[in-house]
Amino acid sequence: MDIRKQNGSSAVRKPFSTQTVVGIAVFSALAFVVSLLIRVPVQFLTFDAKDAIIAITAFIYGPITAPIISFFAAFIELVTISDTGWYGFLMNFVSSATYSLVASLIYSKFRSLNGALVGIYSAVVITTSAMLGLNILITPIYMREFLGVPMTADGVINMIPTILLPFNFAKTLMNSAVVMLLYKPVTLSLSRVGLLSKKTSAKISRGTVVIIAAGVISLVLAIVIFTLLSSGA
Repeated sequence: MDIRKQNGSSAVRKPFSTQTVVGIAVFSALAFVVSLLIRVPVQFLTFDAKDAIIAITAFIYGPITAPIISFFAAFIELVTISDTGWYGFLMNFVSSATYSLVASLIYSKFRSLNGALVGIYSAVVITTSAMLGLNILITPIYMREFLGVPMTADGVINMIPTILLPFNFAKTLMNSAVVMLLYKPVTLSLSRVGLLSKKTSAKISRGTVVIIAAGVISLVLAIVIFTLLSSGA
């Protein structure tokens, strides 16, 4: 929203409108609630869907909101329900910020069906890769300092094909499914209550059908992977 001076050509630009600030606050609270209520243990790791909430927010209000909400969501989790200290905070922040920032940046440049799909699945690949690298660097420190268990980077690398790679891939895929299935209903709801200035059409277009289909496929694949990991297969 621009506020222009009546007696000159200069302008003062507000980075966020009141409408946007309220929307971001609502989604920030929702991200924490989701991380609190939806926690699915998979071996020694835990899945939650807050990355999807943060990504939807970044899709609606712009990529700049991605790292902001990611930081606050990870920090609130650190001081409330987390038992993994700074390690968990760092992993949570990097995962959420990378996924939501990559997806929203690409979509903001190419606001189309292809842009949405490329953004979301690029975020899956990049976030999965980033988390594997971070695990190799940070997990040995966490195991040694927090749990008193000696572990080397080689030990973490050995865990990549059996748990770390499939878990992080399934986690980002599940979050992608949530984004694709909920983005349209969320934007419709925000538009109706006045928290979204741009009106959203309720019409089911071909693009909407494709996105929903991709979301369902991603959801099924993520559930299969999580089930196999949980069963130890």
